[in-house]
Amino acid sequence: AVEGDLDTASHRRAVDRGEREERQVAQPPEQLVACPATLAGASGAGVISSTEEIERGPALTVLAARLPGVTVSPFLLVGSTWAEDVGDAREFARLAPGATGAEAVLLFGDPFSLDVGNVLGAFNRHARGVRVVGGMAGSAQRPGGNALFLNDWVAGEGGVAIALAGALRVDVIVSQGCRPLGPPLKVTGAERNLIMELDGVPAAQRLQQVYESLAPAERQLFRGGLMVGRPARPGAHGRGDYLIRNLIGHDPKSGALAVGDVVAEQEAVRLHVRDAQTAREDLELLLTPQAFDTPAQAALLFSCNGRGRNLFPEANADITPLQLALGGSVAAGGFFCAGEIGPLGERNFVHGHTASIAIVRSR
Repeated sequence: AVEGDLDTASHRRAVDRGEREERQVAQPPEQLVACPATLAGASGAGVISSTEEIERGPALTVLAARLPGVTVSPFLLVGSTWAEDVGDAREFARLAPGATGAEAVLLFGDPFSLDVGNVLGAFNRHARGVRVVGGMAGSAQRPGGNALFLNDWVAGEGGVAIALAGALRVDVIVSQGCRPLGPPLKVTGAERNLIMELDGVPAAQRLQQVYESLAPAERQLFRGGLMVGRPARPGAHGRGDYLIRNLIGHDPKSGALAVGDVVAEQEAVRLHVRDAQTAREDLELLLTPQAFDTPAQAALLFSCNGRGRNLFPEANADITPLQLALGGSVAAGGFFCAGEIGPLGERNFVHGHTASIAIVRSR
């Protein structure tokens, strides 16, 4: 008792210290628990984290955000409701709440069941100026094999979207990875997706004339695969001014060219080529202004499943230049898509072989 009376303060400190140490040992490692008001996502051919593009094996990437002052409006894109043209503004507002006047809309869809052309057409008419960014789920080669989810809704068809408005700024970059080759060519004959004539001569003949006018290095790119660029803005003449579409084939008898889009007569189209170096240069060029902007809080990256190691000799070819442009260590996420969504000019489109990027900053 005497000893205890004499060492009461020291004993109390020792007991307190022991209890603290016991509590520290007993506590599990700190865990981040998220209870999001909105949880959305899609399956992809691969996933993209802040530092890595994972193209093989099972993987998951999650990007969490706390958005004070931002209105988050999620909605479903059920295939049956978007199967036909949405021509009425009130019907569009019902189907896409919060989209009109939004800073940006994130959209994920199933390529087998959602007519994304109709969806984007409705946005272009009824929500002018609203940028739609995202991608089509690409983890399956047949209907029903993809997965999309919004909170507790999970399905293998349709799509999900999230409209964002308020205290944020979203910069959108769409890198098609192409450069023009040869002169502009006027479509003087067309039937839907067939170009019958270019500059008044059979289309295939005009392509042969362009090929013969090129330097040897450009001829090699020509033989490697051609794309057709449709003007995305008035006065289109150079890189980034054209909506790139696949050149599917040609008819030797008629000389017609088949294009992966509906082409109108009198359009001034231009041939384009794509290779790894061109794709890399295009992305870096479009990202250059980001180095002079305010710090970004996050980024979303939607890359074509034909990019990654299917196009570039090195790994992480899209996320690495993005992080370099943003100063590094920015929270980022995304996936490899079967069609990328993003604006070009004043309209939203679904693209192929593209990197579509949304960079988020506070306002």
